[in-house]
Amino acid sequence: MAVGGVVAAGAMAVLTVPFGGSSARAVAGGEKVASDREAPWMATLALKGDEPLPKRASCGGVLIAPTKVLTAAHCLASGDMPKIAEYHIGARDQNSDRGQVAGIAETRLHPRYELVPSPEDPDNPAASGARYDIAVVTLDRAVRNVPTLPLARSELAEGNDATLYGHGLTGPPNPDDPESIRGDVLRSGAYQTRATAECAKQVPPPVDRGSVLCAQSPSAAACTGDSGGPLVVEREGRREVAGVFSFGMETAGKSCGSHGPNFFADVAKLRSWVDAQLVEVGGAREEG
Repeated sequence: MAVGGVVAAGAMAVLTVPFGGSSARAVAGGEKVASDREAPWMATLALKGDEPLPKRASCGGVLIAPTKVLTAAHCLASGDMPKIAEYHIGARDQNSDRGQVAGIAETRLHPRYELVPSPEDPDNPAASGARYDIAVVTLDRAVRNVPTLPLARSELAEGNDATLYGHGLTGPPNPDDPESIRGDVLRSGAYQTRATAECAKQVPPPVDRGSVLCAQSPSAAACTGDSGGPLVVEREGRREVAGVFSFGMETAGKSCGSHGPNFFADVAKLRSWVDAQLVEVGGAREEG
């Protein structure tokens, strides 16, 4: 699985080692996002500390209410997140802008979330797929003056245009120059949704059609650092988050940036659970 950014054609999200880059993924082969206004709701999970944000950043996510971030469950499955991590909202260029910073008050992983080991490498979590790979984080304070991204209202048909956003690696790992592929600036990649059953034929782990959405790009792919990042669609003039990145071709032994389908937690299919997490203790829904 991939934890972190956007790269050129193909990669997956990693679950172990949530920080430090090696288990996260970015958008490879995508385009740099030039304006702060394009994706102000983009959220970055980062280790608390004084080092520059790019060195602490891990997974992506998306602000869906002033105190709620939607992300992948595998990004939060290890460690005491409220103690060790924080979110940066709207940090398009992580070198120059930390965005609005909020701590983590609570994390809720989908109760049916689990990794699906690859038959080709069953002992390697990085080669695993996942089902119900979705989580909602409650921040310790409300994010102000930032638009939230609505949740998809219905399932997507095959062939829908979509855009993936992420801060992950921008290409396969380069041991000789690891800094050259850091996704410090937010990137986007153009995707189209595909039939999940057809996508499943290209990866070893069984793909859960009840919780997973498939999309593929001719020129971009998720990579380390892209996990949890939003797949965004536009319908009837409204942008919606249709999925959060879960895994990709790393489950088939391919390197980050390899061409092939990417798999996302399907927001529309899991909408009832997500909606339940947006209800405040007092019973009123928190509106984004």
